[in-house]
Amino acid sequence: AGGAGNASGATQGAIRPPAAPAAPRRPPAPPRPPARAATDPSQAPRERQAPVPPRDRHPAGGQDSGAAGGSSRRTALIAGGVLAAVVVVVVAVIALAGGSGGGASATTAKTSTVAKTHTTPATSTTSTSSATPAAAETSVTVLNATETSGLAHRVAANLQQDGFSQAKAESGQPPGNGQVTVVEYAQGDKASAEAVAHSLSVTQVQPMEAAVANLANSAKVVVIVGADQAAASP
Repeated sequence: AGGAGNASGATQGAIRPPAAPAAPRRPPAPPRPPARAATDPSQAPRERQAPVPPRDRHPAGGQDSGAAGGSSRRTALIAGGVLAAVVVVVVAVIALAGGSGGGASATTAKTSTVAKTHTTPATSTTSTSSATPAAAETSVTVLNATETSGLAHRVAANLQQDGFSQAKAESGQPPGNGQVTVVEYAQGDKASAEAVAHSLSVTQVQPMEAAVANLANSAKVVVIVGADQAAASP
């Protein structure tokens, strides 16, 4: 039996073919590097965005709001126009009032100027006669060459009122016909005699005669009063 077993085993061993040699193993593949994040935004994958629903251009109540806004604008425009018209009217009234006031002022100023122009000569005449430096220092003798009593005293009083405070009436009888008033002066006193003649509105001025000098009582100016002064004196 043991021999039979060995023979059977030998038979099986002779029948099996030899085993094929094992194929060589491939080396494992190297690991892949991790994928880098894209630095360029244009190369990065874009995410799809959900579609946005279209807005309602006419929401509920929009038409009412627009109408209300338009009405407010119209009201504001109307109010602005009314205000502008009121301002224009006020400015026009002020301009008219100022123009009339300016005209009145101009008229008043013109009238005052004219009045001053007309009164200036009279003022100058008065100041010239009263402001003569030698008026108060000029000695004046007044002689009456007419038959009118007291005429020399009245003329002397008029001269004193005009600043010739030393004017005095004398009783001597001067030469002449006594028709026209004459003012005579001593040597060097012509200016004073002209001032006296101007005060009495006398035009005839001449140097003093010897006969008049005897009656002058040392006065530098002698007034021989004629009939013309009798008519002019009050």
